[in-house]
Amino acid sequence: MSTKRQMEFLKLLHRMDKSERCQVIMKTHAPILMAYPDATLLRLTKCGLEPTTPEQTDHYKAMREFFYDPKGFVEAAIEE
Repeated sequence: MSTKRQMEFLKLLHRMDKSERCQVIMKTHAPILMAYPDATLLRLTKCGLEPTTPEQTDHYKAMREFFYDPKGFVEAAIEE
């Protein structure tokens, strides 16, 4: 999902949350969506579901490394 679509989805979630009490269950790799206020994040491990934060996810860590050094990140990714 593009960043623009993620932002649109956040707005939709916010409108749903304001209009009535609702629950949304989703699977995502998008740190932007994981950062929704008051979201409960769970990670599936060999021991079952465990609480997590966006910053603890591999997806967040990869994006952080990419933004820190895009060229180095891509070069490391394509090395054989």
